[in-house]
Parts: sequence; C-alpha cells; structure tokens
Amino acid sequence: ETPRAVSVNQTVDRALALAAAELRHRARVVRELSDVPAVEANEMQLGQVVLSLLTNAAQAIPPGRNESDAEIRIRTGLEGGRVVIEVSDTGVGIPRENLRRIFDPFFTTKEPGQGTGLGLAMCHNLVTSFGGEIAVESVPGVGTTFRVFLRSAGEGTAEHTPVTPPRSATRRGRLLLVDDERLIARSVERILSAEHEIVVETDAREACKRIAAGERFDVILCDLLMPEMSGMDLHAEIGSIAPDQQARMVFLPGGA
Repeated sequence: ETPRAVSVNQTVDRALALAAAELRHRARVVRELSDVPAVEANEMQLGQVVLSLLTNAAQAIPPGRNESDAEIRIRTGLEGGRVVIEVSDTGVGIPRENLRRIFDPFFTTKEPGQGTGLGLAMCHNLVTSFGGEIAVESVPGVGTTFRVFLRSAGEGTAEHTPVTPPRSATRRGRLLLVDDERLIARSVERILSAEHEIVVETDAREACKRIAAGERFDVILCDLLMPEMSGMDLHAEIGSIAPDQQARMVFLPGGA
C-alpha cells in the first residue's frame, strides 16, 4: 500500500492492454505518451484509475458509431512541474448540472444494471491519496476530458506518512453475528474467531433476547434480510432496550 516510484507510461500501456476488448469496437485509440518522470503512487491502484477512465471513455461513445468519428485519446506529459495523465473521448459528454456530482459515490447517469456510480469516486479517492488531483471538462455532444495530476517521485515525501494497519488486533473483542444463512455465519465465525470471541445467532429474535437479558458486545454484525425479524427491525428493537448496543451495529447485506 505504501506509495513508491511508479512508471506512468508502463502503467498506461498495461491499462490499455486490459481495456483493449472494451475499446476495440467503440473507437480509434490515440496514444500520446511523453517521456515523463516516475510518480509517487501505488502501481496497482494507479492502474485501476487509468483503466476506469478508459472504460468510462469507451462507454461514453454509443455502440455502432462510425469509428472514424469516435476517438479515445490518452496522453501523458508535464504541466506546472506535475505529471499529467489525460484521457479524452468524443462521446456524448456530461451535462453541466452533473459535472459537480460525478465524483460522488453511487451517482451515475447510466442505465440500471450498467453502472454502480463507484468508478469515478474510486478514481478521486485514489488520486487524492497519492497527493494528486483529478479534473474534468466536458461539452455535451462533443466529448469529455479527464486529467490526473500527480507529483513526481521524491517530491514532498517528507510530508507523506503512510498509515500501516496493525497486523493483529490489540485486544480480543466480543462480537455478535446475526445471520439466518448458516453457511455464511460459519464462514464469518471461522474468519473472526482467531482474534475475537464471537457469538452466532441465526434468529434475530434470539439475538434480541440476549441483549435484553443484559449481554453486551463490542460489535454486532447483522444481516438485513431475515425471516420473522429483519435486521432493521432488530436495530429498532435494540434501540429501545439498549441504545449503546444499537450504535455498535454493522449491517452485512447480501442482496439488499
């Protein structure tokens, strides 16, 4: 996870190779890669950003459009002392009223089932975690350009303090897992029991009885869709009998 020196052009070439099947039937791809310094980033995550931008560019071009008119251009260069990766398309463009929201999680203008609205939010989060910026310009009916600005490797490294997660828990917690799917319950119990004490209930009503009887837990992991009493019903019931426990609930929805 720690950022290090990453070759931008190699990362772009790998992303182009991965996106080839998506791009091939949508548009002509123009590659303009300059000799740029390495940037401070995580190689895999930077690749995710470039791949996501290329995929978005392809999806912005309607299927069946004349390839001579459809173009996706990817460029690297230097601007103001920073390395820039630019991905532009001649697609449908983004309406002005949507531009300010495109990096919001779950915001999407795609048809249901075609997008989650997480791709650009992920891009924004990863680029800013590298100390960079991402910007967009778009004209409806003309196309869109995304520009990623990154600092070259070695710049400002004294200010960067990577956060390393602990390799193991500092103390054993007491957890309650509520899930009517026994196989899922056993799997989660197997994963967490090495570091924590975990109590499993496959019936939300039984879980409620435990808390009403005075049992307390550090975290309550709960499914949402369950027979007899749903996860939200359990949440409401615990709120009336033990508000401190209600605040410790984490939902693990399977299909909600």
